[in-house]
Amino acid sequence: MATFDTQAGTAPSRETSGKFRADDADVIFVSSDNVLFYIHRKNLETQAAGFPSAEFDTRGEIVPLTEDASTLELLFQFVYPRRHPDLEATPFDALVSLAEAAEKYEVFSAMNICKIRLRNFLPDHAAEVANFASRHGYRDLLGWAAPFLLDIPLDEIVKMLSLDTVVPWSAGAVQHTRRGPNYPMVPTA
Repeated sequence: MATFDTQAGTAPSRETSGKFRADDADVIFVSSDNVLFYIHRKNLETQAAGFPSAEFDTRGEIVPLTEDASTLELLFQFVYPRRHPDLEATPFDALVSLAEAAEKYEVFSAMNICKIRLRNFLPDHAAEVANFASRHGYRDLLGWAAPFLLDIPLDEIVKMLSLDTVVPWSAGAVQHTRRGPNYPMVPTA
């Protein structure tokens, strides 16, 4: 990444993404940690429903985003017509950040692969995966995570999970206990 000043002496020094620095880009985003991303609006329009359309003119202004540079570096790779990044070795925290950003900006090509990869972090991150699944309506992923939480006392579960997740989890846990281990924790239909 290269150092970049928007106005000498007045603006803080900013880095520019090494991958997203095209001279003909028509939207400039800045990450929460002050890295610039030069993105083509046409790619955002076709690959991400959560960004403003072409009718929204930024007039050359830099648009601040709440995500850090490493998250945006991954996310923006999904809006260009090229091979998407391999997320196989992506650490859990980075993957969750990417998954949340993909959901927020509706980058559909990233949403499904993040959901699939999150399942690989079970059982170690069952509570976090269950919360993510509940927030974004992934009942199948919630069903995969829920059984790993059965041995945790209810008072701890309530502290670990969001309210939206505790209710379906506890209903599934009661039924699972009554009907046995072959009963699904969360219905998939």
